[in-house]
Amino acid sequence: MAILRQADMITSESTSAIVGRRIGGPNSGATQMTAGLNTLPPGSIITYHSHPDAEIMHYVIEGDVECVLDGHRITLHAGDGALAPVNVKHSFENRSGALAKFITAGTTIGATREDHKLDLPSHGPLPKYVVFAEDVVPSHPWPGTERFDVMGASFGSSTILLSKGVIAPGSLGPPHFHPETEEFMYCLEGELMAMYNGEEFPLHAGDMLLAEPGAQHAIFNASTEMATLIAIHPTTAPVRELIDWTPSKPLPTISSN
Repeated sequence: MAILRQADMITSESTSAIVGRRIGGPNSGATQMTAGLNTLPPGSIITYHSHPDAEIMHYVIEGDVECVLDGHRITLHAGDGALAPVNVKHSFENRSGALAKFITAGTTIGATREDHKLDLPSHGPLPKYVVFAEDVVPSHPWPGTERFDVMGASFGSSTILLSKGVIAPGSLGPPHFHPETEEFMYCLEGELMAMYNGEEFPLHAGDMLLAEPGAQHAIFNASTEMATLIAIHPTTAPVRELIDWTPSKPLPTISSN
């Protein structure tokens, strides 16, 4: 198990003042995937490039980002995502007057980067691996949780499933384990509780939990406020084996509103 508290995460800053935070990867003990959080100040740019050995998911959590993806010019808002498959060129620029933030995730640790000159604008149909928030149909997999599968096989990914869960007070995700794959659980907003092999502990906003293959785990909201979780899997079809477990203290009653 690895709990990465926000204060302990590795950060770096580029010459254009972009701050990168490693929210999961070898620094947390992961061997199957890596994830980061990029903060772009106004006027900053991640230049046009590709990865010959990796597909990378990008999910905007704050602000607006101007994305160029294989020649397509796209404005991404909070809740939108873009997958860059192997060898697909992409860049990101913050042309607004406020900070922009997006999460990245991929299954190739130490991916190779190749830089490119910007392509001429493409006017063809957008590829399916550009995902707008309004096109993601939410599900309600258990009481008190609304889930958005932002990236997966239906949007063109072959390696990553990224989901956002909006979790109400009292909601408990079914305790389970994954026999062969890892899972990242990143608390985006609010405060959640996590169970790992029977142990309970808090996840604050900015904290991340890694569950290795076979590790029993669950996420629940014991607070009185809504919370948001980002879950990342290194496969588009994770296998879940359910287990019997209940929290040590009673949870709030889930509101019917």
